[in-house]
This record gives sequence, C-alpha cells and structure tokens, in this order.
Amino acid sequence: METKDLILRNWQERDANSLYEMCLDDTLRKSGIGFYSSITDSRNVIRRWENNEGFKVIANRKNDIFIGFICLSDMNRYNGYMEMEYAVTPEYRNKGYATQAVKMMLDYGFKEMNLSAVAAWVRSHNKESARVLEKCSFTFEGRLRRHARDKSDTLCYSVLREEWENVKQH
Repeated sequence: METKDLILRNWQERDANSLYEMCLDDTLRKSGIGFYSSITDSRNVIRRWENNEGFKVIANRKNDIFIGFICLSDMNRYNGYMEMEYAVTPEYRNKGYATQAVKMMLDYGFKEMNLSAVAAWVRSHNKESARVLEKCSFTFEGRLRRHARDKSDTLCYSVLREEWENVKQH
C-alpha cells in the first residue's frame, strides 16, 4: 500500500532497532501506546506481527526507512469492529504522515479486511493525534474521565464503513 510519501508494509526483523528507538521517546510513552524495553523485546513482538494483516510498518516511500507503525486490532467486540493505533517517530511528526497512514489503513480495513467500524482512543493531552483522527473523518464519541493508566482522560473516536465510503466519494 502506498501514498505519495509512504508505504505501509509488513514487518521485518530489521525493523526491531527502529521500533525500540522509537519507544524511547517520552511523548510516545505518554500517549498510551505499548512500548518495548529492549531490542530483543522489539524482535519478539515483530515475530508476532510480521504475518498479521492488520499490523503494518509506516515507511518512507523513497528509501523504505521506518517512520512508525499502524495497526488494526481486535477489541473483542464483534467481527468487523477493530481499534486503530498508530505512532510516528519524532522527526516525522507534524508533516502529514500520520494522516496519510490512517487514511490508507482505513481504506485497507474497510475494503480488504471487511470491517464495519474502526475505533480509536487517544489521551486527552494528545491533541495532535486527536487532530489526525478528525482529519480522517472519525467522529468524537465521548470522554472517559480518568480512564487512562496515568489517570488522564481518554477521548473516544470511531468511523463507520458507510461514513468512510461517503467521504471517499466526495
């Protein structure tokens, strides 16, 4: 899967170091996304992700450099309802890459994975991530007060397949 700037591709063992380095970022740690405390941990998780259709590397289209990751994972609701998570390395933030990756993953999820709804939860202090979701036609559903492990609020968003298809037509 490609955009003008990005490729979403399967994980490879060579991504372990980049994943680990990204996990050292304090902003990422505060965002609520899981992180890995060693390159070995990163390698082990990549082995679980490398053949999962919903877990992708966000890479620079020009040179295949690791920019971040994006995934659609089961929330144990019903078949066709998944949660999206994504993270971008600090040097690639605020350049539109997360927005491109989210839009591409929504297309993939609704068309190839036959999803009917995609949810995303962000910590209330992560305004940049909330803005990405809003640019990608997610609807703000509500605020879970003191829901996160750090006792911050969680903002809940979702987009339905028919809403996404309607946006894509216009």
